[in-house]
Amino acid sequence: MSRAWVIFKRIGRLLKFLLFCVILTVIILLLWRVFSTGIPKEIKGLDPNDKLRTAYSASLAEDKELYVFKQIHDELSGGETKGYFGVPEARFIPDANQAQIVFRYNNSTISALAKDYSLPAVPSKTEELFDVSLVLYIGDRPEDQSQEISKDNAGNIKAIRITPEAEPQKAYSTLYSFYRYTFNFENGEEPISLGELLESEKLISVHVEIYYKGDLDYSQNAYGALSIYDYRRENMAVKLTKNEKKALGGE
Repeated sequence: MSRAWVIFKRIGRLLKFLLFCVILTVIILLLWRVFSTGIPKEIKGLDPNDKLRTAYSASLAEDKELYVFKQIHDELSGGETKGYFGVPEARFIPDANQAQIVFRYNNSTISALAKDYSLPAVPSKTEELFDVSLVLYIGDRPEDQSQEISKDNAGNIKAIRITPEAEPQKAYSTLYSFYRYTFNFENGEEPISLGELLESEKLISVHVEIYYKGDLDYSQNAYGALSIYDYRRENMAVKLTKNEKKALGGE
């Protein structure tokens, strides 16, 4: 075997090893990215507030599962802020008359915010920068089911804003900031019942609206907005986890 052939084989092995290292690095980075977007354990699971405990206790007394549902929806906000925000979890609990969401944004969103508002410096990751609320569109469902309902074309449909019940739970990962919000529907601009709206088919859509707290004006367009409920989508039942049941007083 010639010396040139030996060198050629060694180069081939080296190239294969380098290719293997590149592929392995890409896989590791992809897995890290996927796991870093997951909801941190500090805020994973429903907030076991008093209203939710009461609803859960009532369901146990009736020997039935507490009905919780979600919809498959687009996580990214629309408009110019596409990609700034996400809602990896949005659950509705009619018997508790509330919804809970997990709101998420990454570090680049903070940099974009500083640029959009010409801030003198990029805010701290742990600073609570955004006002998050729900807007419910209520009324007779449009004959044209392709129509997207918004403030600009709501017509005779009523828009009701609901602000969070209390301070959100917070958690942070390397790339993301996470907030869990609880919204009680009787505490909005006017008392409403989620169960009655669903039964009467008057609930058209629910949007999460995000405003920068330094420029909070509900009469203006939101900095970011995304849909978490639309009457045209399927409601998917979600079973409580063992830990959630335990936190609510179950076994």
